[in-house]
Amino acid sequence: MEEEKVETPVEEKKPNSHKKVIGFVLLTLLVTAVMVVVFVNIGDFSKTWNQLLKMDAGYLWIAIACVVLYLITWPVSLMILNRKSKNRPSKVDDFLIGGSEHFFNGITPFSSGGQPIQVYLYTQNGMTAAQATGICLSNFIAFMIATNIYAIASLFFWGKFTESFTPATIWMVILGFFMNLFTLFFIISIASSKTIRNLLIKLFKALGKIKFLSKIIDKTLPKFEEYCNNFQLASKEIMSRKFDFILAILARGISLIFYYSIPFFILKGIGVELQMIDIFFILLASSFTITTMVWVPTPGGTGGIEFAFTYIFVTFFMTLGNKQEIITASMIMWRFLTYYLLMVLSAAEYVIYEIIIKKRRKKKALENND
Repeated sequence: MEEEKVETPVEEKKPNSHKKVIGFVLLTLLVTAVMVVVFVNIGDFSKTWNQLLKMDAGYLWIAIACVVLYLITWPVSLMILNRKSKNRPSKVDDFLIGGSEHFFNGITPFSSGGQPIQVYLYTQNGMTAAQATGICLSNFIAFMIATNIYAIASLFFWGKFTESFTPATIWMVILGFFMNLFTLFFIISIASSKTIRNLLIKLFKALGKIKFLSKIIDKTLPKFEEYCNNFQLASKEIMSRKFDFILAILARGISLIFYYSIPFFILKGIGVELQMIDIFFILLASSFTITTMVWVPTPGGTGGIEFAFTYIFVTFFMTLGNKQEIITASMIMWRFLTYYLLMVLSAAEYVIYEIIIKKRRKKKALENND
């Protein structure tokens, strides 16, 4: 197997130190505080709060159940891709490592923290850096394919979803869709094409000749080359199992149904008259909303994602009174469930995983002493 040729020493230092994690959490709290101040000062917040208090508890619990089901089904694609790997950890480890992604994605700009920490967590279990990198990025490709399928389907309702946007703001929608597709093609290119990898390396070397960039590029280029080599070698093995990869895409697609359906139950609970058939339309509206703001460089897209929700979902409130308060209340509840609650549950999975690892190390140390 080619994987055996790419055994790379794994640093004991985590890609996200505790100080960095604390820093990202503080940044997330700061951005959240700013957004709270903004929303409190938009309209009459007491009326918005009253709308939240009047929400139907039954639909709220269904929305919460969708969050939990999303969290449970999210790691399934990772488990599928990993099931034939050498030195793979237990299914419980797969589940907890997969679930921890939401926390690190949620506290880092561009949702960029999940994959690096997952690679590290897998190397804790004896996997090589090459294996872990290939598994995690192949899983990310499966996710990107699934999200782009939903995003492309949502374009059939372009006119409906963008009717509240002005010519001055429509560029944000176009940029979001472009960034989503570009990310998918870029990752696939790195995984499958040595030519593109070599072109990127040549480009970085050329940029390294610029004085103020030379130190940064000299330091990061070897890591980037190793990253590409690991990714290509490991992903080649995974991609040879086409059935597993297709299953992973389907698993991600099913998982996203729970996530994208959450606004339907929030809107029902807040008083919007919807039929069950409308859940498909809401699902695509959710996909359109998230895709629109993937480019926003704040933790969880905070700021941009709330703006997009307000603009895209406004059409569902046309027949209701107190429209502004209802829109704001729906958006706040949606954001709380899909970002903050999800991130807290994901952080709990990460903590549980770390506790398990520490117990294993302690047990192993005792066995060695005996």
